[in-house]
Amino acid sequence: MRMKSLKKSGRKWWRPLIAPTVIFGLLVWLLVAGTGYFRKVSGQQQLVLTRQAIRKAVLQCYAVEGMYPSELAYLVEHYNLKIDEEKYRVSYDCFASNIMPEIYVFER
Repeated sequence: MRMKSLKKSGRKWWRPLIAPTVIFGLLVWLLVAGTGYFRKVSGQQQLVLTRQAIRKAVLQCYAVEGMYPSELAYLVEHYNLKIDEEKYRVSYDCFASNIMPEIYVFER
């Protein structure tokens, strides 16, 4: 009689573990997916902030000197602009010293 009860309970030992295992797996998946999402949003925000910093330096140069700088290197040297060149590529096209340059920032 005792052998039958051990066999019967031995076959179903894994059933109580199904729900916690599935829930744990879902939580891990949500954590990984959430981390990837926040990394993507953070990268987009850094791109916007870089673009805004360049524009601010350009406008500051125009306000102080009365002309837009012809090169981005001028802003880096004279207006303490810092750009992570390993992460971003900047297209800076200045047509004339009195026309706002076209500024594009791309991720590498």
